[in-house]
Formats: sequence, C-alpha cells, structure tokens
Amino acid sequence: MSMRKDKGFTLIELLIVIGIIAILAAAVIIAINPGRQFEQARNASRWSHLNSIVNVIYGETVDQDGVFPECLTDGEWVDASVCDEGEADGIDGFTAPRDPQAGDAEGDSCYAIKLDGNTLTVAPASEDAGVDSGDPVICEDIGDNVEGISVTQ
Repeated sequence: MSMRKDKGFTLIELLIVIGIIAILAAAVIIAINPGRQFEQARNASRWSHLNSIVNVIYGETVDQDGVFPECLTDGEWVDASVCDEGEADGIDGFTAPRDPQAGDAEGDSCYAIKLDGNTLTVAPASEDAGVDSGDPVICEDIGDNVEGISVTQ
C-alpha cells in the first residue's frame, strides 16, 4: 500500500478560509458605513448653513434698528435665495448657501426662511423639517435629521 503525500490545502480548508475572510470584510464594511458618514457630513454642512443664514439676517436686523429685512414675508416660508444680494429686497453681501446634496448654483438654495412676528425659523426646505408641502421651495431628499433653527428676537 503506497501512501501518497500531497502538498497543499484541501478544498474544505480553502473554503473555510475564504468564508472567514468574507465575514471579517463584511464586519469592517458595516463598522465603517460610508453612507452614514456622508450623511453626517452633509448634515454638519446644513447646520453650518442654517447658522450662517440666521447670523446674516440678524446682523441685517441689527443694522436696520430691529426691522427684519424686506425680503422676508411674515407668516410664509420663502426660499433663502430671495434675500440674495442681487434680488430686489436682498441683503447686501449675502448669497444664500446651497444644500450640499440637492441645491444647485442656479436654482433654489433648498433652505427655507419663515418669519412669524418676532420668531425667525430657518430650515432645510423639506417636508421632514416642517416646511409646508404646498410651498414651491421644497427640495426632495434633503434634511434628514436636521429640523432647523428657530430664534425669537
């Protein structure tokens, strides 16, 4: 009886190693979760844009002795771009930021502003953020987990 001694791995051993590598790769991809990281980066950018818009509007309000800019309509949501410097009642030196995902350089900014008496609300222009669905400034697929900022003068 001759014993044959092969060098190498058996098919079972190779399949087990490939299975272990696949499980480890799946765990790493789940831990990294690039989609969630991109979403968090976009939301951080949105918060920064919201703060910038509020600061510009309140700066203009202070410059005008407590009167809100004329580009804001009391009780109605408007797109932030209506306050751009080039608009009729715009704020000098202001250009509305564009949403990192949905905004484009030519269209709506995808940020909405509402003035109710002395309360200013700035939010991503999405139904998730509480902007009325009948408004023309709604931008789809933005504003996840970013509800907006309300400030009272």
